[in-house]
Amino acid sequence: MSSLRARTIAELARRASVLPRDVERFEAAAAANTGGFGIHASQLHALKILMDELVQRQQGILSGLGADLSDAEFADGVGALLVEIASAHGVWSIFSQALALRAQPALAPPLDAADLVAADCYEACMRRARNWELVPREGLREPPLVCFEAHYTPATVSRRNPLHAVRSSLRRYRDLRLPIPILLLPSDHTECAWLLPLLCHEVGHNVDQDLGISSELARVMLLGMDGKIPSERQDVWYGWTREILADAIGVLLGNAGFAMALASLLLVVASGKQQAELDKYDPHPHPMVRVPLLGAMLRRLGVAPLAEEADRMDERFRALRAPPWLPPFLGDLDAIAGAALGSKLKALGGRAVAELHPDAASDVKRVGPLASFLERGELRPSPDKPSYFPYRLVPVAAQLAIGAGASPERLAAVQQRAMEFFAAIPRPPLLAGKTSLPPQRAAFYAQLARSVDFTSEPTRDPPRDVAPDAAHHFTGAPPPPFAGEG
Repeated sequence: MSSLRARTIAELARRASVLPRDVERFEAAAAANTGGFGIHASQLHALKILMDELVQRQQGILSGLGADLSDAEFADGVGALLVEIASAHGVWSIFSQALALRAQPALAPPLDAADLVAADCYEACMRRARNWELVPREGLREPPLVCFEAHYTPATVSRRNPLHAVRSSLRRYRDLRLPIPILLLPSDHTECAWLLPLLCHEVGHNVDQDLGISSELARVMLLGMDGKIPSERQDVWYGWTREILADAIGVLLGNAGFAMALASLLLVVASGKQQAELDKYDPHPHPMVRVPLLGAMLRRLGVAPLAEEADRMDERFRALRAPPWLPPFLGDLDAIAGAALGSKLKALGGRAVAELHPDAASDVKRVGPLASFLERGELRPSPDKPSYFPYRLVPVAAQLAIGAGASPERLAAVQQRAMEFFAAIPRPPLLAGKTSLPPQRAAFYAQLARSVDFTSEPTRDPPRDVAPDAAHHFTGAPPPPFAGEG
């Protein structure tokens, strides 16, 4: 072997060793629960399987370079290895950059809060699904990982969706499927704890993707509405099913806080020029339909304070000028809300979406005292007695605390108290340690890595079975400054 070949192989071996060391560094921090980083242990376990498979591919090429190869064969092998190393680092950078932000003192607390809210929402639903034997009992699947995204609302990219849905600049590895779901959070939301209930909706998309609810719900809604709603409106409602389902799960998990956070934005943008007409092809209900539908869902939970909040939302909604196409849709709302929350579905073992989290009354009872404390700074409830306080309810309480006419001083005070309360809640054991990973799922993550071809040209569109889930921005059409974004 020539000295130049020997040097090239030695150099490439060092370059190939960088990625596994970086993965192990993050995994060790999670195992040691450094700074509370243990909440990411299960996510890193899944990612390590994915990255180990990519590293093994590099090692296979590297070992082949030591064989008796012609100059052309050696050159092609080096080229292939360079593509593998660069592409694997590109894949890992999506996750490592997001995880590394947790080491920044200013960003760690709000990112932790968002992570824990998302995990709490996801597990509240998936624990029920596990108890119903709809998912394996060996362990819960990995919760979503929150990443910053420059956008005006949160969004989600569900498990198994293409990686390019996270970062549009990804090229040759853009069709690699995600092993864990990712929630994209606008970085400016870190100063607004009361906006985190919006994550309840995004997690709803993840739950839908894991359990396969929306496709069946769409069929059930169509059958149930047959003869009651004209076909042209049925088609529109059908197209809105995924977002309606995510809103229904949002209402279950975030009750009034979620509905208020979403309605406060929708009521503002509803009068804009961009919302003047009904876009029948928008996957999101028009704001003038969506706000009263949220109210109808709140009433369906059967808790008096939630019905009162629905009445207040309706009052603000009625103050807006109604477009001429709206009245027939308003007549459908109660039936649609009932179908979304109450339809018995095979995907849920013959149960209804409302049964994924049937504890709305208990949630409302817990949120009230915390909302009072966040507003006034007095009589703080205990975060851990008789049981730990659900993370997802802290931003719900913050939303109630700021009220409709919040001053800058109140917003600052509520933010500070909410973050302090987040920090005071004991980390639940499930999130602090490494969860078990069934062999079948570990094999699937490895197969994800084996299936990607870094040397092929990216497909123009993702496969049809994942396209509808690729990126869920909950507000639908954005306000005018963001016109043209997806």
